[in-house]
Amino acid sequence: MEERAARNERDRTIALQSAELALADAEHDIENSTSAASRSFIFSTVTNEGFTEQCGRGDSNLYQGLCLPSVRSPSEISQILSGMDANSASVPFGRFTGQTMPTGNGPLPGRLPRYIIELLKDNTPGQVAQARYLYRITAIGFGADSSTQVMLQSVYRKATT
Repeated sequence: MEERAARNERDRTIALQSAELALADAEHDIENSTSAASRSFIFSTVTNEGFTEQCGRGDSNLYQGLCLPSVRSPSEISQILSGMDANSASVPFGRFTGQTMPTGNGPLPGRLPRYIIELLKDNTPGQVAQARYLYRITAIGFGADSSTQVMLQSVYRKATT
């Protein structure tokens, strides 16, 4: 039993670290990626270009994974994030940043982590009348056994416009 518990804990830790890497990759996607595939230029604190209710879908879509906020259950979000087909709404690690991550056997995640970015209205007191935005990032990481999943969320404010 102890061996099984230890294996499950190791798998959960791998999934957690993978999800944390996906959050960092999304922040890099928003802020200042220098990759040839970068889309950092579309993230502005004053526009909502590219964000839709259904989320941008498709591996060839520049707006993949960009969502307007909506009331979604954790299972719906998990389903969006877990999609791996060419029409998926979630962004695989490194797609817009050029980052790489090994996956496979042993202590490596079974799959690349994925993320979506939701646009939130910035309601900071005392700001100007113009609408300003920040981003809620939701990421999923996988353990060595891909059925082990950890989902994390963070809110990110872009440093520059």
